[in-house]
Amino acid sequence: MADGASSGLSNGFDGKTLVLAAVDIVQLVGQTVALKKRGRSYVGLCPFHTEKTPSFHVHPDRGYFHCFGCKASGNAIDFVMKRDRIEFMEAMRQLAERHNIELPKGASRESVSLRQGLLDAQSAAATYFEQNLQHPQLGEAAREYLKSRGFNDETIKQFRIGVALDGYDGLSKSPLMRKFNAELLMQGGLIKQGESGGTYDTFRSRLMFPIRDENGRVVAFGGRVMPGSDHPAKYLNSPETPLFSKSRIAYGLDLAKPRIIETKTVAVVEGYTDVVMAHQFGASNVVSVLGTALTEAHVTLIRRFADRIVLLFDGDAAGDMAVDRALQLFLTQPIEIAIATLPPGVDPDEYLLERGLDAFDSMLKNAEDALSFQWRQLFRKLNASENDLTARSKAVEEYLERLAAARTGGPVDPIRWGSILARVSKFTDIPVNDLNRRFRVRRPPAAASIASNPASQGKYPASVDRSISADRRRAERWIIGGLLHLPDAWQSVQQVLDSTEFTVSEIKPLADWYWDYQRHEGAPVLEDLIAVMEDPVLKSLVIELASEVEAMNNLHQTLEDAVQFVQREKDRSHRQKLVNDLKRSTSESKLEPNAGDDILRRIASVKQADLQRDRPR
Repeated sequence: MADGASSGLSNGFDGKTLVLAAVDIVQLVGQTVALKKRGRSYVGLCPFHTEKTPSFHVHPDRGYFHCFGCKASGNAIDFVMKRDRIEFMEAMRQLAERHNIELPKGASRESVSLRQGLLDAQSAAATYFEQNLQHPQLGEAAREYLKSRGFNDETIKQFRIGVALDGYDGLSKSPLMRKFNAELLMQGGLIKQGESGGTYDTFRSRLMFPIRDENGRVVAFGGRVMPGSDHPAKYLNSPETPLFSKSRIAYGLDLAKPRIIETKTVAVVEGYTDVVMAHQFGASNVVSVLGTALTEAHVTLIRRFADRIVLLFDGDAAGDMAVDRALQLFLTQPIEIAIATLPPGVDPDEYLLERGLDAFDSMLKNAEDALSFQWRQLFRKLNASENDLTARSKAVEEYLERLAAARTGGPVDPIRWGSILARVSKFTDIPVNDLNRRFRVRRPPAAASIASNPASQGKYPASVDRSISADRRRAERWIIGGLLHLPDAWQSVQQVLDSTEFTVSEIKPLADWYWDYQRHEGAPVLEDLIAVMEDPVLKSLVIELASEVEAMNNLHQTLEDAVQFVQREKDRSHRQKLVNDLKRSTSESKLEPNAGDDILRRIASVKQADLQRDRPR
């Protein structure tokens, strides 16, 4: 049996079956995609590529999704893996938790237990810090400071703000932490090992802001130094751990999701307190990327909920590097990225206090996208004007250089690039064709190497053999697609067609896999086949072919016609070979007696079989 199938029929498959049976894929996908019912399926805009016309289909009866644009496809677990950029076991674990499913014990139990232990430790630490803050004496100074900054009790509770005391082992010696060993606490970044071999708390004498993932689980902490402390680091984050990576977490997202989904816009600010105070004033679609630059991983996370990201800078803080990075992401990521600036010296909470939520929302709505913002910023920086041709020329030159540099940050969708060039042409008065010539650069050798080696991309080579007709390609696709829906028909199909006779390069590996599965496991149900198939390319192709033929009126007849077409082509090829043999034999000087007659009889036999097969019934 094929490796992909055999490895799927393990304890992991049992857990997978439980999860897939419990998950409503329409409800799951609907949390990210606005779906509309169309016939037996649901349709929406694909969350995995930019499109204006919906091509993303969810089939509740079959339990899978498929995009006809980018070919993304799979079951509920695959959707979470693609959406969240996580591994299989993590996606399955998340869905199991959400549906109160206890996964069967298996080889992955240790890794699942470690992660759960780390989550439990972070949650217990958050409770410890909260209790410190509420302690009548120990938390008094921290409460007074928070009050002076304008934090109200509801906000403190909502964000689970606490305080780390000025001691070396307050956390690790707490009764709340006794059940966690030192190794686990070190892995979670809560304690560190000292030079003498002992341990000490990572956070001391700091206001503590629990950092939660998008599902509200505490995964790390940010600590702000308490007033009067002489510690040089004003802010301190947890180190990188199995739970936490700064480049993949947006602080406050768990609380911001409802309003982000409502407004389709997220505002990104600098620090924790900016987020907390913005939420307190009603601007609950505000998050922070913890003092780092916005990354592709941040964008991937945020675009699950928003169509537009607004980077909110304080006055003149929109430096060249920050804007360059925003422009790069604007070009390469399928989401709108805009930039807004507050008046100099004004924090988001001060702006909200002075002008109100409506003015804040209006500022976000009117924020310039990164393309326009950088042009205006450069134009102003160089004191350029429409009448100063020299300064304008410098601004244009620098702008195009930055645009070219940003373009190297990753692949740019051709349609998006065309729209961008049209706008750049308006800014610079340079015709689009001239801009195209300017930006037409040779692909780096490394990229060319990857493109020429499909295996390095984890994909089978696309069929490029021009000798294979479009009809033959279609017939092979419809045979596999038909068998996926009518697996019992394989018994008759395999009598006249073997998997070795498939010629289209992307279809042949799937035909081999399917024939092997049928021989060893019997006729598969489509949902089960998708569940056991581990090769992502083959799985995607299975769903693509199944979706392609599903709407056909008479699938049995389509399958039969496709098989007959391939059989006729096989017979014609055989007949042509016989004709060539006859020509060759007649041209040879030493012709075997009656050899030509024998070949003619075989040709006649093949023709007769053709006529009988094509005769109407």
